[in-house]
Amino acid sequence: MIEQLVEWLRSKKLFVRARKKDETRALGALLYFAGLSTRKASRVLSSMEEVSDETIRLWYHRFREALPEPEKKVRKAIAMDETKLKIGKEQWFVWSAIDLESGEILAVHLSKGRSYLDTLCFLRQLTKACSNRPLVYVDRGPWYPWALERFGFSWKHRTFGERNPIEGWFNVLKSRTKRFWNRFPENAGITTVKSWLESFMLFYNFWIS
Repeated sequence: MIEQLVEWLRSKKLFVRARKKDETRALGALLYFAGLSTRKASRVLSSMEEVSDETIRLWYHRFREALPEPEKKVRKAIAMDETKLKIGKEQWFVWSAIDLESGEILAVHLSKGRSYLDTLCFLRQLTKACSNRPLVYVDRGPWYPWALERFGFSWKHRTFGERNPIEGWFNVLKSRTKRFWNRFPENAGITTVKSWLESFMLFYNFWIS
């Protein structure tokens, strides 16, 4: 697993200066993804190299450029949904979609509200991983039908059953964000939160592959 991360890291040439070993970078980012705080991950790595908390955080975000994006291919069926997340004192929504066959997360999106426009923005991202228009399972959110039809997706309402995998993914995400009480710090910008979510999605897909 570490070897594969190192290979991707080197192929992208993300770190020109060899101040730290690529193996240390890969392990540090992976430990943070797995649930350790940057401080604890730093302590684990201290037996290899001295690494600061902030350096591990930066490595985690930088891996977003090294890990492979979901492949654009034919998908049979997917489930999509959104969940609440706090950034400082404000409530935001994280949108996600999962391939029901592979369990791969195909896209994540962050928005302030839930509307037709928000749905369209998310679907635009989702089409990057779909060369066709698969069947989409959604809940009864009124913002879904029109937007899905506009993009040419067929869809069905489901409360449980086919939508269980997307709920399972949100449980994984929430179990990770509980490490900081399901609330990003007030000084966390939206760009930083988006980067964090995208990195988490890509690490997750790598983990289950």
